[in-house]
Amino acid sequence: MKKSMLWTLSFVISAVLCLAAFAAVMYVTDPLLQYGTESKLFSYYEYGEMYSNPGIAEHYEYDAVMVGTLMIENTDVDECDELFGCNMVRLPYSGGTTYNMKTILDVCFRSDNNIKNVYWELDEFQLLGSSTEPRYPLPEYLYRDDCVKDASYLLNIDIFYHYTMNNLLGTLKGQQQNAERRGETLFGVFGKEAMLSTYQRSEKQKQQTDASKLIEKVDENLDVNIIPLIEANPGTKFTFFFVPFSVLYWDKEVQNGTFDITMDAVKHAINRLLEYENVTIFFYHNETEIITNLDNYKDYSHYSKEINSWMTQSMAEGHGLVTKENADEVVESMREFVHAYDFEALFK
Repeated sequence: MKKSMLWTLSFVISAVLCLAAFAAVMYVTDPLLQYGTESKLFSYYEYGEMYSNPGIAEHYEYDAVMVGTLMIENTDVDECDELFGCNMVRLPYSGGTTYNMKTILDVCFRSDNNIKNVYWELDEFQLLGSSTEPRYPLPEYLYRDDCVKDASYLLNIDIFYHYTMNNLLGTLKGQQQNAERRGETLFGVFGKEAMLSTYQRSEKQKQQTDASKLIEKVDENLDVNIIPLIEANPGTKFTFFFVPFSVLYWDKEVQNGTFDITMDAVKHAINRLLEYENVTIFFYHNETEIITNLDNYKDYSHYSKEINSWMTQSMAEGHGLVTKENADEVVESMREFVHAYDFEALFK
């Protein structure tokens, strides 16, 4: 009996020591920056937006943050710093919802940073998507600030395997990449032929005329995830910008019979947001020279880094600014352009 108890006690002590050693390794290497700055052990950091973003948001020093979908992936953060006179971090989420954006911005505002500007790439996916769920499941514990996060992080074998080990392997190979990937860009084949080959045109549907359900969804996203942030941070300027999707994106909307009610919903969102003094909006949906040049795109929505740079410069110059006075006119000009555009010519 004594030998059995001694064996059990030895096993428990050994297990605790092993767990403590594993946690110590995770703490020292800190692959997801949950406890501070990037380790000198690594020259390379594996990036996974859902896992990496909260550490960046909590521990980096910045006064401006850009959030959005992969539409901001090619944004040059250093160019933003220079043109906007700020120190920015970029926190994208592929196909992200307003829930994604509010979740990460809550971490940003919880940090010690004095955030002067939020640049928010806003689109129809977010305005009409879920207000209570992310596009892809988030490791919610990493977005918390309690002991649950600590235990879940320090004893997580998956994070050790996918991040600590990949950081180590990348470093041993001589690769260099910081955790924020300031210079990283979205790769792919750009050009008219390539993007048309990925586009599947649907049969034309009857045009929908009742926008009330879409507007209800817009209001839900505004009221749950966007406006509370605006109201809670009156000293922060929120700049929302609508990006230049290609004409094929709008062909899809037309074919689905949803273009007009989508424009109604966008107009409603813009007018509601412009009620706040700390909100600025830029609208680039209607940049016809860009959206009709299919060589700018890899598919019907994702554009090249040159377009990201053009947008950054345009915002710095005030081009595309939407005001209370011109909001309706801006959206209606987009509506008129799409209704007059010869989409059929693209497929001949």
